[in-house]
Amino acid sequence: MGRKLQQKTIENGEGKVMTPYSVALLMVDKLFRNMPPASSSRVLDAGCGLGVFIEAIIRWCREMDLEIPEIIGVELDSKFVEIARNRFKGIDRVKIIQGDFLTIEGHVLGGKFDYVISNPPYISYEKIPLDERKKYRRLFKCAVGRFDTYMLFFEKGLNVLKPRGKLVFITPEKYLYVLSAKPLRKLLSNYFVEEIELLSEDVFGEILAYPAITVIWKHSAERSTSVKLRDGRIVEIIPPKDGSPWLATALARLSSSVKGDTIEAMRLKDVALRISAGVATGLDEVFVIPRISLPKELEPFAYPTVSGAELARFGLGEAIDPKKLRHVMLMPYNIEGELLEEEMAKPLINYLAKYRFRLEKRTAVKVRRKRWYAFHEDPPLKDLLKPKILWPDISREPAFYVDLEGKIVPRHTVYYLVPKDASMLAELARYLNSEEVKKWLKVHCQRAANGYLRLQSHVLKELPVPRNIFQ
Repeated sequence: MGRKLQQKTIENGEGKVMTPYSVALLMVDKLFRNMPPASSSRVLDAGCGLGVFIEAIIRWCREMDLEIPEIIGVELDSKFVEIARNRFKGIDRVKIIQGDFLTIEGHVLGGKFDYVISNPPYISYEKIPLDERKKYRRLFKCAVGRFDTYMLFFEKGLNVLKPRGKLVFITPEKYLYVLSAKPLRKLLSNYFVEEIELLSEDVFGEILAYPAITVIWKHSAERSTSVKLRDGRIVEIIPPKDGSPWLATALARLSSSVKGDTIEAMRLKDVALRISAGVATGLDEVFVIPRISLPKELEPFAYPTVSGAELARFGLGEAIDPKKLRHVMLMPYNIEGELLEEEMAKPLINYLAKYRFRLEKRTAVKVRRKRWYAFHEDPPLKDLLKPKILWPDISREPAFYVDLEGKIVPRHTVYYLVPKDASMLAELARYLNSEEVKKWLKVHCQRAANGYLRLQSHVLKELPVPRNIFQ
């Protein structure tokens, strides 16, 4: 395969990224391992692009001295269809079909397949046109919440796969834990997910990604899934049937005990009342204002607030003085987390009314039918306004801070932990800022751009916590 055909950048927001040839060969080897194709076998390359998987399949078969199976490539982009057809025009076992794999009819494909392989396009929810979102919601069980198109490729791929057939995809790892992929995880748990391998984040060269290769057999089996982490460790899990995050399940298996002079370890979620992201207002420019410009009549509705970037002003483990925070969040909710009626918050409502047009354009109002002055998510104030530990959602080095008074409302770029016992706050913060924890997080956390870490709650929940740190 020529050098020019090995590289393809994200184009027009459509999430098209060319699979490196070495990765394609690895995936084809997984596809045919323990199940080599016969000349009568049918292989589908869903979203074939320029044909990197097709070339890898042909090479694999020739090296194994096997006849090439029937290979069908489906591609939406006419430019790539033309290139792929020209590349394989001398091989009558290969056919390239132009069309949208997600909506193409089964008779166009000529029936079902023994194998399906793909690097689906990664198109996030925001970039899917509204009419297509509606269409996908009608067609797919997995088109729930803020879905990505690659999740739908899994569902369609399994639909066109024969019983006991095999599917190998490379996709973002996020389906292993994001909420929008819960229906997908439920679907996949009905089949034998043989293997999940997390690849290096630089596998696509300059395009930073966190890819996973997933191998699925279309039959149910009471067998475990092998999860290979980026540090080389392998853990066996039984994917939860309820759609719970799979990566958390793998981390829990690794975190059941810790080495050294500690006794049996708990996990962070065992000592926490809540581990969660901060408050999402849906329009911080309106609800978050500088403290110095706070009108007196709005003081009863104002809470000190902090962003992830602002936390860096404080020292590790420092107890943050709410009076030193530069901004406040205007809260149209009572202490129970219930939205205030307009007549009970007239000064605040009068202030927010100046921005009503912008507030009504938010998704929470237009789609979810929330009141025009409600937040994107209702804040759990009964838990949130307690002594807690705070940390930024993205950080080059893990760093944890303390809200001793329980007066600070973290914004959506901050995560927080409310311990079950407030007396353990200082010791817990000291442990979280230790080198031991820092090393664990660098191994287990997802990477963002420029080497930063995503300190997400689903990972932090599985952090080992030695019992003796509280003794």
